[in-house]
Amino acid sequence: MNLCKQRQSKNSVLILTSLAVLASPLVLPLPQASAQTLTTVVNFNTTNGANPRAGVFAGKDGNLYGTTSAGGSQDKGTAFKLTGSTLSTLTTLVNFTGTNGTNPIARLFQASDDNLYGVNFTGGTNNLGTVFKLGKTTFTTLTTLLNFNGTNGANPAGRLISDSDGKNLVGTTSAGGVNNKGTVFKIPLTGGVPTTVVNFNGTNGATPLARLQLASDKNYYGTASAGGASNKGVAYKLTPAGAITSYSFSGANGQSPRSGLTESSGFLYGTTYLGGASNKGTIFKVPLGGGTPVLVASFNGTNGANPTAAVTKGSDGNFYGTTSTGGANNKGAIYRLTTGGTLTLLFSFNGTNGATPESTLIQLANGAFYGTTSTGGASGQGTVFKFTP
Repeated sequence: MNLCKQRQSKNSVLILTSLAVLASPLVLPLPQASAQTLTTVVNFNTTNGANPRAGVFAGKDGNLYGTTSAGGSQDKGTAFKLTGSTLSTLTTLVNFTGTNGTNPIARLFQASDDNLYGVNFTGGTNNLGTVFKLGKTTFTTLTTLLNFNGTNGANPAGRLISDSDGKNLVGTTSAGGVNNKGTVFKIPLTGGVPTTVVNFNGTNGATPLARLQLASDKNYYGTASAGGASNKGVAYKLTPAGAITSYSFSGANGQSPRSGLTESSGFLYGTTYLGGASNKGTIFKVPLGGGTPVLVASFNGTNGANPTAAVTKGSDGNFYGTTSTGGANNKGAIYRLTTGGTLTLLFSFNGTNGATPESTLIQLANGAFYGTTSTGGASGQGTVFKFTP
């Protein structure tokens, strides 16, 4: 599916395009003689979904849940569940139809009421996207909570989160709002009229593509892929009262951040799609409380390039993530960042085993990481994979 044709705003053109790959298990040596294994869990084939842009997450029942941006009965995307001892049995929960939304490119979220919540990039009453709920009994009953109309936002691309009291959903839209540069919005779990918390205006950022992070200091933190002093994007802090402070990227420390932030040891870590020493993207950090983004590591193509996903802190204390291009075959990579700032390529996708991973990894109790590739695999329509470092 060509997502560009479905975008409703010129600001939405920054939404990443994808190619992906992944299939048969591979075992490769790590530098210190450890072994790493990548296994394809699911090959998407259009019927069961296609082109997953978001990652999977582990539900409270131990199953994995996710979305595909295309495929399904109407070729407008799906929500799915993975069950079984190997988490490889796929059940389609919802086929999106356009009326109930199209193109979910954000991860699902399970709130305190145990229902699943998500957003569609397009579709709905105004074809500007929706917020939806999947009822907790079987997760197959879809309720549309909000149809975006431009004024209240448009084209949400980032995952929803809960506010501090767990009663409201908080999210971002990549377009719409007063200045048509995106918004931060809040809506009760039960639906109703949304509250626009922030209208991005260019100076404070534009075109946010990622989720917010509710940090330990009770403030929200996020990124916007454009805007700021040099129009290279910003990291921002948002207080519960709605006051926003933005910190601009310069190019040297990154450009076009498209990921959410991850809190660790007094900092928030994220990635940028461009910028850094080779202009192929960076890992950066900002101090808790806010501040100018600090370069942690640069991608150079060989160790990956153009990350769109957030970093995940592993059980070993290191960070793990994916890049959408780069690696040995320029089809994307999995990397590790040590606490000392050393960036190491762990795995290169080759098309057969997946390509263009755009999603954030999750780590389960067994130590393995799970993620998706948006193309590649047996049918070229993307995969879910398991990676054991």
